[in-house]
Amino acid sequence: MTLKQLLLITSVLLLFAFWSIFNLTAEVQAAQQEAEEAKQDVAQARELTIKSEEYETQIMNITMYAPLSPDAVAGWDYQGDPSQTASGEELVPGETAAAGANIPFGTRIYVEGLGWHIVQDRGRLIGPNDIDLAVSTKEESVKFGKQQRLVIFHLP
Repeated sequence: MTLKQLLLITSVLLLFAFWSIFNLTAEVQAAQQEAEEAKQDVAQARELTIKSEEYETQIMNITMYAPLSPDAVAGWDYQGDPSQTASGEELVPGETAAAGANIPFGTRIYVEGLGWHIVQDRGRLIGPNDIDLAVSTKEESVKFGKQQRLVIFHLP
């Protein structure tokens, strides 16, 4: 291999390396920009409270619980009768929600992507910024985990 060929190969490799670094830098910058925009969107959503006579919104911690599931554990997944909520109403998976004492029983809430629910239950680990949605199976509950979502409250 001649010196000329070696220089040509080295030059091509260097150009490829610089091109790769340039593209990677552009992708990193784009990802950083998207992350910053997402942070701003979340910050705005957190501050956003649509105040009207009928609705309020808030970003809340959403979890799920399944007291009627065959593998539900008394004392952990429910207290007392698993089919009855703290308000005395029947627990209905997909409709019943548990919330902190700051949200009155009977409050209708819309959880982003999960639909309308009615707050009829409480829970010992539910704080003022938490919503726990009743579902049919413990598997569904565990799979969902804990997510932050926009909640719309229909005010009485």
